[in-house]
Amino acid sequence: MPVREPRSTVVHQWLIALALPLLVTLICQTFDHLLPDASFAMFYLAGVLLTAFTTATGPALLAAVVSFLAFNFFFTTPRYTLFILHQEDVLTASILVLVAVLTGHLAAGLRQKVQVLENSMHWTRQQMALAQALAGCVTTRDLFNTFAVHSRPLVAAGYFRIESLGGMTVASRDGAPCVHHSHDRISLAIQDKDGNTEGFSLVFLKQQPDWIMTHLDATLELLRLALSRVQLLGNLQQETIIKEREQLRSALLSSISHDLRTPLATMIGSVSSLRDLRGSLTAEQQDELLTNTLTEARRLDRYIQKLLDMTRIGQGELKLERDWAGIDEIVSVSLRRLKPLLNDQHIETHIAEDLPLLYVHAALVEQAVFNVLENAVRYTPSGKSIRIDAHQQNDKLLIDITDSGPGMPEEQWKQVFDMFFTLAQGDHQTGGTGLGLTICQSILGAHGGQASVLFSSPDTGTCFRLTLPLERLAPEGEVI
Repeated sequence: MPVREPRSTVVHQWLIALALPLLVTLICQTFDHLLPDASFAMFYLAGVLLTAFTTATGPALLAAVVSFLAFNFFFTTPRYTLFILHQEDVLTASILVLVAVLTGHLAAGLRQKVQVLENSMHWTRQQMALAQALAGCVTTRDLFNTFAVHSRPLVAAGYFRIESLGGMTVASRDGAPCVHHSHDRISLAIQDKDGNTEGFSLVFLKQQPDWIMTHLDATLELLRLALSRVQLLGNLQQETIIKEREQLRSALLSSISHDLRTPLATMIGSVSSLRDLRGSLTAEQQDELLTNTLTEARRLDRYIQKLLDMTRIGQGELKLERDWAGIDEIVSVSLRRLKPLLNDQHIETHIAEDLPLLYVHAALVEQAVFNVLENAVRYTPSGKSIRIDAHQQNDKLLIDITDSGPGMPEEQWKQVFDMFFTLAQGDHQTGGTGLGLTICQSILGAHGGQASVLFSSPDTGTCFRLTLPLERLAPEGEVI
Protein backbone atom coordinates (compact mmCIF):
# COMPACT_ATOMS: atom_id res chain seq x y z
CA MET A 1 0.00 0.00 0.00
CA PRO A 2 1.64 3.30 -1.05
CA VAL A 3 2.38 5.79 1.67
CA ARG A 4 2.37 9.49 0.82
CA GLU A 5 5.31 11.45 2.13
CA PRO A 6 4.36 14.19 4.62
CA ARG A 7 4.88 17.73 3.43
CA SER A 8 7.63 18.30 6.01
CA THR A 9 9.51 15.28 4.64
CA VAL A 10 9.31 16.58 1.06
CA VAL A 11 10.68 19.99 2.09
CA HIS A 12 13.44 18.23 4.01
CA GLN A 13 14.47 16.30 0.86
CA TRP A 14 14.78 19.47 -1.24
CA LEU A 15 16.83 21.11 1.51
CA ILE A 16 19.19 18.12 1.44
CA ALA A 17 19.55 18.55 -2.33
CA LEU A 18 20.75 22.12 -1.73
CA ALA A 19 22.79 21.49 1.42
CA LEU A 20 24.91 18.55 0.21
CA PRO A 21 26.51 20.40 -2.78
CA LEU A 22 27.33 23.30 -0.41
CA LEU A 23 28.88 20.89 2.08
CA VAL A 24 30.93 19.25 -0.70
CA THR A 25 32.09 22.72 -1.79
CA LEU A 26 33.37 23.46 1.75
CA ILE A 27 35.22 20.13 1.81
CA CYS A 28 36.77 20.79 -1.61
CA GLN A 29 37.81 24.30 -0.49
CA THR A 30 39.62 22.67 2.41
CA PHE A 31 41.62 20.41 0.09
CA ASP A 32 41.99 22.99 -2.70
CA HIS A 33 45.81 23.19 -2.38
CA LEU A 34 46.30 19.44 -1.90
CA LEU A 35 44.31 17.90 -4.79
CA PRO A 36 43.96 18.72 -8.49
CA ASP A 37 40.82 20.58 -9.47
CA ALA A 38 39.56 17.75 -11.69
CA SER A 39 39.38 15.33 -8.74
CA PHE A 40 36.78 17.52 -7.03
CA ALA A 41 34.26 16.33 -9.61
CA MET A 42 34.29 12.96 -7.81
CA PHE A 43 33.35 14.66 -4.54
CA TYR A 44 30.37 16.30 -6.19
CA LEU A 45 29.43 12.99 -7.81
CA ALA A 46 29.49 11.31 -4.40
CA GLY A 47 27.24 14.05 -3.03
CA VAL A 48 24.76 13.55 -5.89
CA LEU A 49 24.70 9.79 -5.28
CA LEU A 50 24.13 10.32 -1.55
CA THR A 51 21.28 12.71 -2.34
CA ALA A 52 19.72 10.20 -4.73
CA PHE A 53 19.83 7.39 -2.18
CA THR A 54 18.34 9.51 0.60
CA THR A 55 15.71 11.52 -1.33
CA ALA A 56 13.94 11.13 -4.67
CA THR A 57 14.54 11.75 -8.38
CA GLY A 58 13.64 15.44 -8.31
CA PRO A 59 16.01 16.39 -5.45
CA ALA A 60 18.76 14.26 -7.05
CA LEU A 61 18.50 16.22 -10.32
CA LEU A 62 18.57 19.49 -8.40
CA ALA A 63 21.69 18.32 -6.56
CA ALA A 64 23.33 17.46 -9.90
CA VAL A 65 22.62 20.94 -11.34
CA VAL A 66 23.79 22.74 -8.20
CA SER A 67 26.92 20.55 -8.07
CA PHE A 68 27.73 21.40 -11.70
CA LEU A 69 27.30 25.13 -11.05
CA ALA A 70 29.36 24.99 -7.83
CA PHE A 71 32.15 23.02 -9.52
CA ASN A 72 32.18 25.42 -12.44
CA PHE A 73 32.08 28.51 -10.23
CA PHE A 74 34.74 27.52 -7.68
CA PHE A 75 37.09 25.06 -9.39
CA THR A 76 37.29 25.81 -13.13
CA THR A 77 39.30 28.57 -14.73
CA PRO A 78 38.48 31.39 -14.50
CA ARG A 79 37.28 30.92 -10.97
CA TYR A 80 34.27 32.59 -9.39
CA THR A 81 32.49 32.89 -12.70
CA LEU A 82 30.27 30.58 -14.68
CA PHE A 83 32.45 31.04 -17.76
CA ILE A 84 34.43 27.94 -18.83
CA LEU A 85 37.79 28.70 -20.44
CA HIS A 86 39.42 25.29 -20.98
CA GLN A 87 37.82 22.56 -23.07
CA GLU A 88 38.81 19.86 -20.59
CA ASP A 89 36.78 21.71 -17.93
CA VAL A 90 33.79 21.67 -20.23
CA LEU A 91 34.24 17.92 -20.71
CA THR A 92 34.62 17.36 -16.97
CA ALA A 93 31.53 19.41 -16.16
CA SER A 94 29.52 17.69 -18.89
CA ILE A 95 30.53 14.22 -17.67
CA LEU A 96 29.70 15.32 -14.11
CA VAL A 97 26.19 16.37 -15.13
CA LEU A 98 25.66 13.28 -17.28
CA VAL A 99 26.87 10.86 -14.64
CA ALA A 100 25.02 12.73 -11.91
CA VAL A 101 21.77 12.68 -13.84
CA LEU A 102 22.03 8.98 -14.77
CA THR A 103 23.22 7.71 -11.40
CA GLY A 104 20.88 10.02 -9.55
CA HIS A 105 17.93 8.82 -11.59
CA LEU A 106 18.88 5.15 -11.16
CA ALA A 107 19.54 5.54 -7.44
CA ALA A 108 16.31 7.40 -6.90
CA GLY A 109 14.41 4.80 -8.93
CA LEU A 110 16.01 2.01 -6.87
CA ARG A 111 15.04 3.80 -3.69
CA GLN A 112 11.46 4.13 -4.91
CA LYS A 113 11.38 0.42 -5.74
CA VAL A 114 12.69 -0.38 -2.27
CA GLN A 115 10.01 1.89 -0.84
CA VAL A 116 7.36 0.12 -2.89
CA LEU A 117 8.69 -3.24 -1.69
CA GLU A 118 8.62 -2.07 1.93
CA ASN A 119 5.09 -0.77 1.44
CA SER A 120 4.10 -4.09 -0.09
CA MET A 121 5.58 -5.97 2.86
CA HIS A 122 3.81 -3.62 5.25
CA TRP A 123 0.52 -4.21 3.44
CA THR A 124 1.10 -7.98 3.51
CA ARG A 125 1.74 -7.85 7.27
CA GLN A 126 -1.46 -5.85 7.67
CA GLN A 127 -3.41 -8.46 5.72
CA MET A 128 -1.89 -11.27 7.79
CA ALA A 129 -2.76 -9.44 11.01
CA LEU A 130 -6.30 -8.91 9.73
CA ALA A 131 -6.60 -12.59 8.77
CA GLN A 132 -5.42 -13.63 12.25
CA ALA A 133 -7.85 -11.21 13.91
CA LEU A 134 -10.72 -12.46 11.76
CA ALA A 135 -9.80 -16.07 12.55
CA GLY A 136 -10.38 -15.35 16.24
CA CYS A 137 -13.91 -13.99 15.68
CA VAL A 138 -16.86 -16.27 16.33
CA THR A 139 -19.79 -13.99 15.47
CA THR A 140 -20.73 -11.80 12.52
CA ARG A 141 -20.74 -8.70 14.72
CA ASP A 142 -17.17 -9.43 15.86
CA LEU A 143 -16.06 -9.70 12.22
CA PHE A 144 -17.64 -6.36 11.30
CA ASN A 145 -16.05 -4.65 14.32
CA THR A 146 -12.64 -6.09 13.45
CA PHE A 147 -12.95 -4.84 9.86
CA ALA A 148 -13.96 -1.37 11.12
CA VAL A 149 -10.87 -1.21 13.36
CA HIS A 150 -8.64 -2.32 10.47
CA SER A 151 -10.12 0.34 8.16
CA ARG A 152 -9.75 3.19 10.64
CA PRO A 153 -6.59 4.71 9.00
CA LEU A 154 -8.26 4.88 5.59
CA VAL A 155 -11.46 6.33 7.07
CA ALA A 156 -9.41 8.93 8.95
CA ALA A 157 -7.58 9.80 5.71
CA GLY A 158 -10.95 10.60 4.09
CA TYR A 159 -10.99 7.88 1.44
CA PHE A 160 -14.42 6.53 2.43
CA ARG A 161 -16.86 6.22 5.31
CA ILE A 162 -18.66 3.14 6.65
CA GLU A 163 -22.46 3.18 6.63
CA SER A 164 -25.26 0.70 7.25
CA LEU A 165 -26.66 -1.17 4.29
CA GLY A 166 -28.89 0.68 1.86
CA GLY A 167 -32.39 -0.49 1.12
CA MET A 168 -31.42 -1.70 -2.36
CA THR A 169 -28.74 -4.08 -1.12
CA VAL A 170 -29.90 -7.70 -1.31
CA ALA A 171 -28.02 -10.64 0.14
CA SER A 172 -27.52 -13.91 -1.67
CA ARG A 173 -30.52 -16.21 -1.48
CA ASP A 174 -28.38 -19.15 -0.41
CA GLY A 175 -27.14 -17.15 2.60
CA ALA A 176 -23.57 -16.82 1.34
CA PRO A 177 -21.81 -13.44 1.84
CA CYS A 178 -22.20 -11.22 -1.21
CA VAL A 179 -20.16 -8.15 -2.29
CA HIS A 180 -21.87 -5.48 -4.45
CA HIS A 181 -19.88 -2.87 -6.43
CA SER A 182 -21.26 0.45 -7.67
CA HIS A 183 -19.77 3.75 -8.84
CA ASP A 184 -19.78 5.37 -5.39
CA ARG A 185 -19.70 2.46 -2.93
CA ILE A 186 -18.94 -1.17 -2.15
CA SER A 187 -21.46 -3.11 -0.06
CA LEU A 188 -21.13 -6.44 1.72
CA ALA A 189 -24.30 -8.29 2.76
CA ILE A 190 -25.05 -11.60 4.42
CA GLN A 191 -28.36 -13.17 5.32
CA ASP A 192 -28.72 -14.97 8.66
CA LYS A 193 -30.81 -18.09 9.28
CA ASP A 194 -33.87 -15.97 10.17
CA GLY A 195 -33.77 -14.13 6.84
CA ASN A 196 -32.39 -10.88 8.27
CA THR A 197 -29.74 -9.07 6.21
CA GLU A 198 -26.58 -7.80 7.90
CA GLY A 199 -23.63 -5.89 6.48
CA PHE A 200 -22.30 -2.44 5.65
CA SER A 201 -21.41 -0.10 2.79
CA LEU A 202 -18.13 1.69 2.07
CA VAL A 203 -19.16 5.06 0.60
CA PHE A 204 -16.35 6.71 -1.40
CA LEU A 205 -15.69 10.36 -0.60
CA LYS A 206 -13.38 11.01 -3.57
CA GLN A 207 -11.81 9.37 -6.58
CA GLN A 208 -10.07 6.25 -5.37
CA PRO A 209 -6.51 5.42 -6.47
CA ASP A 210 -5.84 1.94 -7.79
CA TRP A 211 -4.01 0.81 -4.68
CA ILE A 212 -7.04 1.66 -2.50
CA MET A 213 -9.33 -0.49 -4.65
CA THR A 214 -6.80 -3.34 -4.61
CA HIS A 215 -6.55 -3.06 -0.84
CA LEU A 216 -10.34 -3.03 -0.39
CA ASP A 217 -10.90 -5.96 -2.74
CA ALA A 218 -8.36 -8.11 -0.88
CA THR A 219 -9.65 -7.05 2.53
CA LEU A 220 -13.30 -7.67 1.64
CA GLU A 221 -12.37 -11.07 0.24
CA LEU A 222 -10.77 -11.97 3.59
CA LEU A 223 -13.88 -10.75 5.37
CA ARG A 224 -16.15 -12.69 3.03
CA LEU A 225 -14.22 -15.92 3.69
CA ALA A 226 -14.33 -15.26 7.44
CA LEU A 227 -18.10 -14.71 7.25
CA SER A 228 -18.49 -17.98 5.39
CA ARG A 229 -16.45 -19.73 8.08
CA VAL A 230 -18.54 -18.25 10.91
CA GLN A 231 -21.73 -19.12 9.06
CA LEU A 232 -20.55 -22.69 8.50
CA LEU A 233 -19.49 -22.97 12.15
CA GLY A 234 -22.91 -21.74 13.26
CA ASN A 235 -24.65 -24.29 11.03
CA LEU A 236 -22.44 -27.09 12.36
CA GLN A 237 -23.11 -26.05 15.95
CA GLN A 238 -26.84 -25.93 15.25
CA GLU A 239 -26.73 -29.38 13.70
CA THR A 240 -24.69 -30.66 16.66
CA ILE A 241 -27.21 -29.22 19.12
CA ILE A 242 -30.09 -30.77 17.22
CA LYS A 243 -28.28 -34.11 17.10
CA GLU A 244 -27.47 -33.99 20.82
CA ARG A 245 -31.06 -33.11 21.65
CA GLU A 246 -32.26 -36.05 19.60
CA GLN A 247 -29.80 -38.34 21.37
CA LEU A 248 -30.87 -36.94 24.74
CA ARG A 249 -34.53 -37.39 23.83
CA SER A 250 -33.93 -40.99 22.75
CA ALA A 251 -31.93 -41.71 25.90
CA LEU A 252 -34.59 -40.14 28.10
CA LEU A 253 -37.36 -42.12 26.44
CA SER A 254 -35.35 -45.32 26.71
CA SER A 255 -34.52 -44.65 30.36
CA ILE A 256 -38.09 -43.63 31.22
CA SER A 257 -39.55 -46.73 29.59
CA HIS A 258 -37.26 -48.90 31.73
CA ASP A 259 -36.83 -47.07 35.03
CA LEU A 260 -40.35 -45.73 35.50
CA ARG A 261 -42.01 -49.11 35.12
CA THR A 262 -40.69 -50.56 38.38
CA PRO A 263 -41.92 -47.84 40.79
CA LEU A 264 -45.17 -47.46 38.85
CA ALA A 265 -45.80 -51.23 38.86
CA THR A 266 -45.11 -51.37 42.62
CA MET A 267 -47.41 -48.42 43.32
CA ILE A 268 -50.19 -49.83 41.14
CA GLY A 269 -49.91 -53.25 42.77
CA SER A 270 -49.95 -51.82 46.31
CA VAL A 271 -52.90 -49.50 45.67
CA SER A 272 -54.85 -52.25 43.83
CA SER A 273 -54.30 -54.63 46.74
CA LEU A 274 -55.51 -52.02 49.21
CA ARG A 275 -58.62 -51.34 47.14
CA ASP A 276 -59.56 -54.94 46.32
CA LEU A 277 -58.32 -56.81 49.40
CA ARG A 278 -58.66 -54.25 52.20
CA GLY A 279 -61.06 -56.44 54.21
CA SER A 280 -58.76 -59.48 54.18
CA LEU A 281 -55.54 -57.58 54.98
CA THR A 282 -54.24 -57.00 58.48
CA ALA A 283 -53.26 -53.54 59.68
CA GLU A 284 -49.58 -54.43 59.38
CA GLN A 285 -50.05 -55.61 55.80
CA GLN A 286 -51.93 -52.44 54.90
CA ASP A 287 -49.15 -50.29 56.47
CA GLU A 288 -46.55 -52.24 54.51
CA LEU A 289 -48.40 -51.62 51.23
CA LEU A 290 -48.77 -47.91 52.04
CA THR A 291 -45.07 -47.70 52.95
CA ASN A 292 -44.10 -49.36 49.66
CA THR A 293 -46.32 -46.95 47.77
CA LEU A 294 -44.80 -43.92 49.54
CA THR A 295 -41.24 -45.18 49.02
CA GLU A 296 -41.76 -45.78 45.31
CA ALA A 297 -43.55 -42.42 44.92
CA ARG A 298 -40.56 -40.64 46.49
CA ARG A 299 -38.20 -42.61 44.26
CA LEU A 300 -40.27 -41.63 41.24
CA ASP A 301 -40.23 -37.99 42.36
CA ARG A 302 -36.43 -37.99 42.68
CA TYR A 303 -36.06 -39.58 39.27
CA ILE A 304 -38.34 -37.03 37.58
CA GLN A 305 -36.50 -34.19 39.35
CA LYS A 306 -33.19 -35.49 38.01
CA LEU A 307 -34.63 -35.66 34.52
CA LEU A 308 -35.77 -32.05 34.82
CA ASP A 309 -32.37 -30.95 36.16
CA MET A 310 -30.56 -32.75 33.35
CA THR A 311 -32.85 -31.15 30.77
CA ARG A 312 -32.14 -27.67 32.21
CA ILE A 313 -28.40 -28.32 32.13
CA GLY A 314 -28.54 -29.68 28.57
CA GLN A 315 -30.42 -26.60 27.34
CA GLY A 316 -28.07 -24.16 29.12
CA GLU A 317 -30.73 -22.92 31.55
CA LEU A 318 -28.71 -23.59 34.72
CA LYS A 319 -28.44 -20.24 36.51
CA LEU A 320 -26.00 -19.48 39.32
CA GLU A 321 -27.36 -17.00 41.83
CA ARG A 322 -24.40 -17.03 44.17
CA ASP A 323 -24.23 -16.13 47.83
CA TRP A 324 -21.96 -16.89 50.77
CA ALA A 325 -22.64 -20.28 52.42
CA GLY A 326 -20.81 -22.63 54.79
CA ILE A 327 -19.99 -26.19 53.77
CA ASP A 328 -21.24 -27.47 57.14
CA GLU A 329 -24.69 -26.04 56.42
CA ILE A 330 -24.72 -27.54 52.91
CA VAL A 331 -23.74 -30.98 54.23
CA SER A 332 -26.31 -30.74 57.05
CA VAL A 333 -29.17 -30.07 54.61
CA SER A 334 -28.02 -32.93 52.38
CA LEU A 335 -27.97 -35.35 55.33
CA ARG A 336 -31.50 -34.37 56.35
CA ARG A 337 -32.72 -35.20 52.86
CA LEU A 338 -30.76 -38.46 52.95
CA LYS A 339 -32.33 -39.84 56.15
CA PRO A 340 -35.40 -41.46 54.50
CA LEU A 341 -33.07 -43.35 52.13
CA LEU A 342 -30.80 -44.86 54.80
CA ASN A 343 -31.03 -48.57 55.45
CA ASP A 344 -29.09 -48.77 58.71
CA GLN A 345 -25.95 -47.25 57.14
CA HIS A 346 -23.84 -45.04 59.40
CA ILE A 347 -22.78 -41.53 58.36
CA GLU A 348 -19.44 -40.23 59.67
CA THR A 349 -18.86 -36.51 59.15
CA HIS A 350 -15.44 -34.86 59.54
CA ILE A 351 -15.45 -31.17 58.60
CA ALA A 352 -12.28 -29.19 59.33
CA GLU A 353 -12.61 -26.18 61.57
CA ASP A 354 -12.39 -22.58 60.39
CA LEU A 355 -13.16 -23.38 56.77
CA PRO A 356 -13.86 -20.24 54.71
CA LEU A 357 -17.30 -19.61 53.27
CA LEU A 358 -18.12 -20.63 49.72
CA TYR A 359 -19.43 -18.12 47.19
CA VAL A 360 -21.80 -20.53 45.43
CA HIS A 361 -25.38 -21.31 44.58
CA ALA A 362 -26.02 -23.17 47.84
CA ALA A 363 -29.09 -25.12 46.67
CA LEU A 364 -27.28 -26.46 43.59
CA VAL A 365 -24.14 -27.46 45.54
CA GLU A 366 -26.36 -29.13 48.14
CA GLN A 367 -28.01 -31.08 45.29
CA ALA A 368 -24.58 -32.14 44.00
CA VAL A 369 -23.53 -33.39 47.47
CA PHE A 370 -26.86 -35.15 47.92
CA ASN A 371 -26.52 -36.96 44.57
CA VAL A 372 -23.13 -38.37 45.59
CA LEU A 373 -24.45 -39.36 49.03
CA GLU A 374 -27.47 -41.04 47.44
CA ASN A 375 -25.11 -42.96 45.18
CA ALA A 376 -23.03 -43.98 48.23
CA VAL A 377 -26.14 -45.23 50.09
CA ARG A 378 -27.11 -47.30 47.06
CA TYR A 379 -23.81 -49.20 47.06
CA THR A 380 -23.12 -49.36 50.81
CA PRO A 381 -24.49 -52.52 52.52
CA SER A 382 -26.70 -52.24 55.61
CA GLY A 383 -24.70 -51.73 58.78
CA LYS A 384 -21.68 -50.26 56.96
CA SER A 385 -20.50 -46.64 57.09
CA ILE A 386 -20.28 -43.69 54.75
CA ARG A 387 -17.62 -41.07 55.51
CA ILE A 388 -17.71 -37.37 54.64
CA ASP A 389 -14.47 -35.34 54.89
CA ALA A 390 -14.23 -31.62 54.09
CA HIS A 391 -10.95 -29.72 54.20
CA GLN A 392 -9.10 -26.89 52.48
CA GLN A 393 -6.17 -27.32 50.09
CA ASN A 394 -4.59 -24.07 48.87
CA ASP A 395 -7.43 -22.06 47.27
CA LYS A 396 -9.83 -24.99 46.93
CA LEU A 397 -12.31 -26.78 49.18
CA LEU A 398 -12.24 -30.56 48.91
CA ILE A 399 -15.21 -32.73 49.90
CA ASP A 400 -14.41 -36.46 49.99
CA ILE A 401 -17.36 -38.88 50.22
CA THR A 402 -16.32 -42.51 50.77
CA ASP A 403 -18.72 -45.46 50.72
CA SER A 404 -18.21 -49.07 51.79
CA GLY A 405 -19.29 -50.55 48.51
CA PRO A 406 -17.66 -53.14 46.26
CA GLY A 407 -15.61 -50.58 44.31
CA MET A 408 -15.26 -50.38 40.57
CA PRO A 409 -12.47 -50.88 38.01
CA GLU A 410 -10.31 -47.88 37.18
CA GLU A 411 -11.43 -47.77 33.55
CA GLN A 412 -14.91 -46.84 34.78
CA TRP A 413 -13.83 -43.94 37.01
CA LYS A 414 -14.58 -41.40 34.29
CA GLN A 415 -17.54 -43.26 32.79
CA VAL A 416 -19.58 -42.99 36.00
CA PHE A 417 -20.08 -39.27 35.23
CA ASP A 418 -21.56 -40.04 31.81
CA MET A 419 -25.30 -39.70 31.35
CA PHE A 420 -27.30 -42.90 32.06
CA PHE A 421 -24.18 -44.88 32.98
CA THR A 422 -24.91 -47.34 35.81
CA LEU A 423 -22.85 -50.07 37.43
CA ALA A 424 -24.10 -53.64 37.51
CA GLN A 425 -22.88 -56.44 39.78
CA GLY A 426 -23.46 -59.59 37.78
CA ASP A 427 -27.14 -59.71 36.88
CA HIS A 428 -28.03 -57.33 39.72
CA GLN A 429 -28.79 -53.73 38.79
CA THR A 430 -28.53 -51.07 41.44
CA GLY A 431 -31.69 -49.28 40.35
CA GLY A 432 -29.91 -45.99 39.69
CA THR A 433 -30.88 -43.64 36.90
CA GLY A 434 -27.36 -42.82 35.77
CA LEU A 435 -28.11 -39.08 36.06
CA GLY A 436 -27.10 -38.17 39.63
CA LEU A 437 -23.33 -38.03 39.08
CA THR A 438 -23.75 -36.36 35.68
CA ILE A 439 -25.80 -33.59 37.31
CA CYS A 440 -23.20 -33.31 40.09
CA GLN A 441 -20.38 -32.87 37.58
CA SER A 442 -22.34 -30.22 35.65
CA ILE A 443 -23.16 -28.24 38.81
CA LEU A 444 -19.57 -28.25 40.04
CA GLY A 445 -18.28 -27.40 36.56
CA ALA A 446 -20.56 -24.36 36.46
CA HIS A 447 -18.93 -23.22 39.72
CA GLY A 448 -15.40 -23.73 38.36
CA GLY A 449 -14.92 -27.04 40.19
CA GLN A 450 -15.15 -30.71 39.34
CA ALA A 451 -16.06 -34.16 40.60
CA SER A 452 -13.70 -37.11 40.31
CA VAL A 453 -13.04 -40.58 41.71
CA LEU A 454 -10.14 -40.38 44.18
CA PHE A 455 -9.78 -44.14 44.73
CA SER A 456 -11.89 -47.29 44.48
CA SER A 457 -11.36 -50.92 45.49
CA PRO A 458 -13.34 -53.77 47.10
CA ASP A 459 -11.42 -53.28 50.36
CA THR A 460 -11.70 -49.50 50.75
CA GLY A 461 -14.89 -48.73 48.84
CA THR A 462 -15.13 -45.77 46.47
CA CYS A 463 -14.17 -42.19 47.32
CA PHE A 464 -15.65 -39.34 45.29
CA ARG A 465 -13.86 -35.99 45.58
CA LEU A 466 -15.85 -32.80 45.01
CA THR A 467 -13.66 -29.74 44.35
CA LEU A 468 -14.87 -26.16 44.67
CA PRO A 469 -12.82 -22.95 44.31
CA LEU A 470 -12.65 -20.59 47.30
CA GLU A 471 -13.52 -16.97 46.56
CA ARG A 472 -12.05 -14.36 48.86
CA LEU A 473 -14.29 -11.59 47.55
CA ALA A 474 -17.51 -11.87 45.61
CA PRO A 475 -17.32 -10.47 42.07
CA GLU A 476 -19.39 -7.30 41.87
CA GLY A 477 -22.94 -7.83 40.68
CA GLU A 478 -22.39 -11.42 39.62
CA VAL A 479 -25.42 -13.33 38.45
CA ILE A 480 -24.28 -15.95 35.99
